Parts: sequence; C-alpha cells; structure tokens
Amino acid sequence: MMETTADGVVHVDKEEFMQLWQSIFMSTDNLLQLCNTELYHLFPEGALNTRVQLRDGTTVRYVNLDNAATTIPLLSVLERIAAEFDTYGSVHRGAGQKSKKTTEHYEAARRTIADFLHASTENYIFFTKNTTESINLAATVWSQKSGKILVSDSEHSSNLLPWLQNEGKENILQYKTNQDGTIDIAAIEKMFQANSDIKLLAITGSSNITGYKPDIYAIAELAHKYGAKIFVDACQLLQHKQLDVLPDTDSRHIDFVAFSGHKMYAPFGIGILVGPKQFFDSSTPYQIGGGNLPYITGELEILRYNTVQTFDPGTPNAIGAIALAESITTLQQLGLEKIADYEHSLVEKAFDALQTIDGVTIYVQKEHLGTVLPFDIEGFHSKLTAEILAQEYGIGTRAGSFCTYELIRKLKGISREQDQEIAQEVRQGITKNIPAVVRASFALSNNYEDLRRFIAAVHDISKNGAEYYLPKYEQKIDGSWDAKVN
Repeated sequence: MMETTADGVVHVDKEEFMQLWQSIFMSTDNLLQLCNTELYHLFPEGALNTRVQLRDGTTVRYVNLDNAATTIPLLSVLERIAAEFDTYGSVHRGAGQKSKKTTEHYEAARRTIADFLHASTENYIFFTKNTTESINLAATVWSQKSGKILVSDSEHSSNLLPWLQNEGKENILQYKTNQDGTIDIAAIEKMFQANSDIKLLAITGSSNITGYKPDIYAIAELAHKYGAKIFVDACQLLQHKQLDVLPDTDSRHIDFVAFSGHKMYAPFGIGILVGPKQFFDSSTPYQIGGGNLPYITGELEILRYNTVQTFDPGTPNAIGAIALAESITTLQQLGLEKIADYEHSLVEKAFDALQTIDGVTIYVQKEHLGTVLPFDIEGFHSKLTAEILAQEYGIGTRAGSFCTYELIRKLKGISREQDQEIAQEVRQGITKNIPAVVRASFALSNNYEDLRRFIAAVHDISKNGAEYYLPKYEQKIDGSWDAKVN
C-alpha cells in the first residue's frame, strides 16, 4: 500500500520494495520519478529528511551531494547492528556464549566480503579502520620485499604517501596520466620496460575527482607480464560497480584490494585489505600485541599464527565488520549494475544541465562520467561556491584538492611556476590559493528532487554573480569561507 504524508513524501509498504525495484527498472526515467518511493525503505527516514537552517533563518531538507566522502548508512545495516548489540561479546577469546556468537558473526562477515569479491581461499581478508590504514598495512609489509613501487601521478594521497614513507623516494616511480587524468596503458608499459625491478603497481579503481575508471584488468595483466603485482584502491568503486578479483591463476587477477565501509553505506569505521596468504604468511605483521600470536617463550621467542589473526591484533571492530557485510548483502540484493545505472542517470542529467548554465566549467568528459561532478563557476572561489550551496540552499558538496594535487593542477592548468608560488605561500601558512574544484557526488540515497534543487542552485549562483555574494561572506587564510553575521 502506498501512502502520501502531509509533507508530500510518498511511502510504500516495505515488503513491496524489492518488487518495485525489480519491476520498474525497465525505464531509467521511471526510476527517477518513483525513486522517492523506493528510497524511503533503503535509508532511515530521518536521515533523508534532515532539515538544516539557512543563512536567512529558514529551514529546508538537506541535500547530501558529498557521498564520495561518506554515505548515509542503510536502514538494513542499522537494524542489523541494533540486533547485534543484544549478543555482543569479545571476539576470538571468550568462552561465553555471547563471545562465541560475536566471533561467529565477525568471521561470517569476512566470508561475505570474500564471496562479494570472489576471492579464493588462498587470500586473506583483513579488517582495518579504513582504506588509508589498509594501504599503510600493505605498504609496511611490501617494504620488506625488494623492488620499486609504481604509482600514477594522480593518486589520492592515501595511495601515495604510505608507499613513499615506507619505500623512500628512491623506490617510488610515477607514471604520467593524460591531461584529463585518464591512463595510457602504453605509457605504463614503457615504465616497466625501463625498470626491471618494479614489484608492485598501485592504482585507483575510480578517481575521487572525475569518477574515471581505468581498465584495472588490462593493467593487472600488464603488471603480471613483467613479474609485478597490482594493488587497487577500490574505495570509490565498490559501492557502484562489482569488482571480481578473478582466480589466482588468471593473468588479469587483482592481487590486492583496499576499500572502506563508510563509503558504501556502513558506518563504524571499518576498512578492508585483501591479499595473498602466501605473501602475508612470509612477512612480519604490521602491528603486534594481544590476540595475534599464540605464545611467547621464556626466552621471549615470539611464536606466530599462519592465519589471518596474525594481522588482526587486539579486540577488533566486530560491529563495523558486521555492518559492512550487511551493507554488501543489501547492495547485492538490489543489484550493483542496476544501482550504477540509476546513479549514472542522475549524474548524466546533472552533467547535461550544468553544461547549459553560463559560466560553469565541468572538469570531466561525459564519456568518463562516474558518480562525481567536479565543476567551478566563473568568478567564484571553489570553496565559496560550496559554502553558498550550503548556506543559501541547504546542499552539501565539497571543495578542495581532494588529496590529488597533481590531478587538480592538470585539470586547472596550474603551471610549475604557479605551483612553486603556491608552495612558497603554504610554507608561510597561507593555504587559500591551493587549487581546488567543487565536487558534487551522487549516490543511491539521492533522487530527482535533489538533482533539481542542485541545478537550480547552481543556475542562481551563476546568474547572481560573485559580486552579489562577496559582501555576505569572508575568506579565511586557509581558503575556507564563512557567512558574515547579519
């Protein structure tokens, strides 16, 4: 039964939800029109109807277009976790029933994630705090092996700095991406041909700025051809697209994968690292302490497990692991391809609409669209645009370099001379001139009304012009903007 409340929100009986999702997918336009009905059974109603106060004192429903940073938890996840707290206990070490139950659910979550990625039993699934910690774990272990790390010049800092810190500049090679951030596989092969000691290629599965998705399978095959492994930062990919690590014997096999729960509708700070058992069993653990070793002799000899527990010290984040597994289960039931098609339909319509607005620059080509739209409005500092969207329209976006400084420099045409000037300012504590763009990022929690409000807001801002807003806002030395007190 459908019901329309006083605020105009359409609700549908929960049992009808999956049937609707399957039946109306024949038409993307139908999805856009009926999405309000569907979404209210995927997410907590309060999360989708949060009201925020604008600069003029009025309130509006908040529109979250910062999903590439963090997504709203699924209702199924919150319900699963609420039930889990009733039997919550210590993982792996307790003899009591609650301890055993939580341990069982924790390890079941590991199996769910392995199945989701089609990872063989010869791979470990490690739980961490987030993608950044997963990459730090991998980088620390890889530093025990001889050779060099090959990374692109447009990786997120989390997929660059851990390798740099553990290997040193002398063991880091960078391959140049194209001006738009896309990857030339032939250029990567030239790097392999010129450097016979590359042990690992690290690459993002989807850009956090443009949404561009490189062909990671072709790149994996190339890395294996030259005796190297591949590491994929998949934190911007897996909530939108299935990733199959493929059998270990496949030349396109993905050796290492890292991702986070908070970007795929699961809170509580959980990250994942997937990698070969043989590799980790022959390595010193990233961290050590209670729970990840069976015995210490009187002579202080440390005896270790050859299991996943060797890299799982202390009391783990069982709730986070279970939350992520539940999110994955829900996403699989909906169908990742269908989710991706729906999200893409929103972004494509937003792209087409932004192109019609005078003064708007979009920093991604339509053929490379993912779920993010990087843009600027002529005459506006990027962070001012984001602040106006929030304070005048209740729309949450993000502006900055997004930890991908070289890619931002390419997209905005920053010369090396300008880069040096910016660097000199930063050394003096001035960060307001660091190049930035505005990023609107869409997810399953967004709907047609969100899209309409976003486009209308950008149109208004561009039409009004910077001179209309500058008296109302002031820029701080860090580049951010605050609304002036009336």
